[in-house]
Amino acid sequence: MGLNAEPWARVRTPVPIPDRYTTGDLADLDGPVFAEMVRSNLVPRDQSPAGRRAWEGFWRELADDPPLADRTYTVLEDFLDTTESALESGRLEPDVAQRAEKFRMQCEHAWNRIDRDRSRHLAWAGRAGDFQPAAQRVIATLVGAIARHRSTVTRSGTGPSRHDRRLWDALRQVNLDPDDYR
Repeated sequence: MGLNAEPWARVRTPVPIPDRYTTGDLADLDGPVFAEMVRSNLVPRDQSPAGRRAWEGFWRELADDPPLADRTYTVLEDFLDTTESALESGRLEPDVAQRAEKFRMQCEHAWNRIDRDRSRHLAWAGRAGDFQPAAQRVIATLVGAIARHRSTVTRSGTGPSRHDRRLWDALRQVNLDPDDYR
């Protein structure tokens, strides 16, 4: 992905958490904006009770929507890979290396926030998602992939094929279409 050559650098212009947003709003953000929103909000910027609630809600939203969680994992993985490569190179000045270490820790904490919340992979589906944990993980991965496919095809403007519609209908047939739970 390589969205930011030095993701550990100080965030000069943070991308704020909007006052009101939907899962769709977050999904519609282009890659660099989404990555900067994640990077800008690895830690709460506003320590007031309202600011803390907004930050917690933002991370809960990212974790509870399988496609957004996967997208967030991808961003965090890119940040971690870039940071670890820089640290391993030994070319960073000591103060920059210290900042990169701190950033890596913040990314790992963010990863754990998504992971902890995903331990209930299909919680959003209620009883329809009541499977053994290993099955939940597999089913959530498949549901997320189908939902991302639908989103990509829908945004492409080319229109879905008959096969696309059959694939998407399968989600509804098993009562696991994320769109039905929003």
